[in-house]
Amino acid sequence: MKIKDMILSALVVATVGGIAVTVPTEPAAAAKYTAIKSFPKAYRGTWYTKEYNSRLIISAKKWKDTDGNITLYLHTIKAKTGKDSWIYAYKASNNDLRYSFWPEKKNPKLSDFYGNSYHYKVVNKTYHGKKIKALKTYGKDDSFAIFSYRTKQQSKHLESYHYYHS
Repeated sequence: MKIKDMILSALVVATVGGIAVTVPTEPAAAAKYTAIKSFPKAYRGTWYTKEYNSRLIISAKKWKDTDGNITLYLHTIKAKTGKDSWIYAYKASNNDLRYSFWPEKKNPKLSDFYGNSYHYKVVNKTYHGKKIKALKTYGKDDSFAIFSYRTKQQSKHLESYHYYHS
């Protein structure tokens, strides 16, 4: 108990005394994004889209799109170099999931990943009077959205593409 009191006292003294410990980060982007080590459980599973007749299969560390026959693998920035099939994923401050392809350079920095990113969010939709989950893929500034659903039946009956007019 005395050790705990000593640590708390030291923290209070350091805070009141104006001592601040800062950790060097990347530019402002580091405050907005949180890197993920695996895809959140809400995103995992199979998602169907009728217009593209495709399936998106997401597991803890793998992202497979049957439309383009692409399989992508999640990696953290600790890796010095990457492969074409590697992606870096992070959560933005609005709680959406974004991923970016691995840059074509050695020793990438966080800022190298934030330029061209793909935006995803799990949203609620109504299907036969019940709320269901849908995976919303959307563009920069939310100008369009493509929706994927958990079942083929839902994807046949609900909208899969929406264009937002400005």
